[in-house]
Amino acid sequence: MSEKKTAQVHPYYQAILDVYAELDRPFYHQITPVAAREMLKTSLAAAPVPVGIPELAECIDEHVTGPDGDIPVRRYRPQGEVKGVCIYLHAGGWVIGDLDTGDALCRRLANLAECEVISVDYRLAPEHPYPAALNDVTAVMTAVAERSKLPLVLVGESAGANLVAAAAILSRDGRAPAIAAQFLAYPVTNSDFSTDSYREVGALNYLLSEADMRWFWDHYCPPGVDRNNPLVSPLKVESAEGLAPAMICVAELDPLRDEGLAYAKRLADSGVAVTSRCDPGMLHGYLSAAGSVDIAADAVNQAGQWLREQFEAAQ
Repeated sequence: MSEKKTAQVHPYYQAILDVYAELDRPFYHQITPVAAREMLKTSLAAAPVPVGIPELAECIDEHVTGPDGDIPVRRYRPQGEVKGVCIYLHAGGWVIGDLDTGDALCRRLANLAECEVISVDYRLAPEHPYPAALNDVTAVMTAVAERSKLPLVLVGESAGANLVAAAAILSRDGRAPAIAAQFLAYPVTNSDFSTDSYREVGALNYLLSEADMRWFWDHYCPPGVDRNNPLVSPLKVESAEGLAPAMICVAELDPLRDEGLAYAKRLADSGVAVTSRCDPGMLHGYLSAAGSVDIAADAVNQAGQWLREQFEAAQ
C-alpha cells in the first residue's frame, strides 16, 4: 500500500469525522440539494466561532445588477489603504453554500491582502445549472471593473475555484474584464474520477467523496451540458498561455488533489507564473480551519501575502 493511502488525517479533522460518524450524519449525495444546503448551514452554525478574525472597516450586504437579475454580494473593506479588489467565490459543488460559507476566509484575506473583498452569492444548481453561476460571476466582474480602477483578482474554493478558473479563461480571451491574478483552493478542474487521489481517498468520505462529487457534477452539468467544455473542465482548455498568474492550494487527503496539481502543472508548462502547495494531513476545505490548524493558517497567510504582491505588481 502506498504512503499516500496510509497518510494520517490531522487530529483536528479526525475529531470532526468521529463526531459525524457518531451522529450518523448523512453524506451530501444521500440527500436532496435543499436538505444539503440546510445541513451545511446547521454545521456552520454549530461550529466554534473562528478565532483571530480581524476587525474590518466595513462589511455590507448589497446587490449587483446582472443581466439575469440582482446578484447578492457581501463587501468587506479592511482598515487602512485598499490596494485592490478581490472577487471571492464560495465552495459547495455549485449546489450548496452562500455568503456565510466563506465569511471567515473573506475577512482574513481582506486584512492580509489589504484589499476589498466582494463575496458572490451566485445561483446554484440544480435549479440553475451551468452556465448560470459563471454568468453571475462575469456580471459581478463587469460591475466591479466599472466601479473601480484598482487591480482585480479572483479567489475561489472548490467549485468556486472552478468558476475562478473558467472566468480567468474568459478574461484572457477578452470575454470578461481583465484580472491581475487568480487564487484557486482545492479546485475542481476536470470531470475525471480516475485520478490517483480519487482512487486513494474517494471512497473514504473525508468530508468529500467521489459519490458526492458525482452528485454535484450531475446537478451542475445535467444531460446536454458538455463536460469537456473548458469553462466546465478548465484542465481541458486548448491553450493555457496568457492566463493570469495563479496560486493553487490543495489538500493531501482530498479526492480533488491531483486535478488541482495537474492544473498547476498545466499553467506552469504554458509559461504562467504559478505558486502551489499540497498540505499534508489536510482534508477538502481546510482553509476554513485557519483559526485552529497551523498548516491551514500558514496557507491562508501565504495566500494573503501572495495576493498583496499581485496587487502591488499590478499598480
